[in-house]
Amino acid sequence: MKIMEKVWGTLGIIEPVETEDDRLRQDEPESKTSKKNNLVNLTNSQKPIKVIVVEPYSFDDAQQIADHLKNRKPVVVNFENTDKDVAKRMVDFISGTTYALSGNIQKIGNNIFFCVPSNVDIAYTGRDDGADKSVLSWMNK
Repeated sequence: MKIMEKVWGTLGIIEPVETEDDRLRQDEPESKTSKKNNLVNLTNSQKPIKVIVVEPYSFDDAQQIADHLKNRKPVVVNFENTDKDVAKRMVDFISGTTYALSGNIQKIGNNIFFCVPSNVDIAYTGRDDGADKSVLSWMNK
């Protein structure tokens, strides 16, 4: 039955004619005849974020870390095998890079830093041993 015929039939203009298809639809449950356009995709469509781990040996590696941050990838920097003077210069450079990109840098271990761009938040609850976090005490060891 066409829609206009239904409307005219309810207004009394014409007598509605019921077809066999209409009778079959009335016998079916409502879920079979309803539209199925309300599907929700429950899978995560975002790609997982890839974390880059870098163990720098010279100051030249600082540019590589900055490039990863510019490409919006988080970077873990492990300074355990880096000369202390070079590591200090690199932390200064990387700190400036993360600041310029509205990112964040967090010390997460002895000689290990986590640098993230602005699209990543760090939720780190490390042990507070009363040390001043503004001083890089690991450089003095």
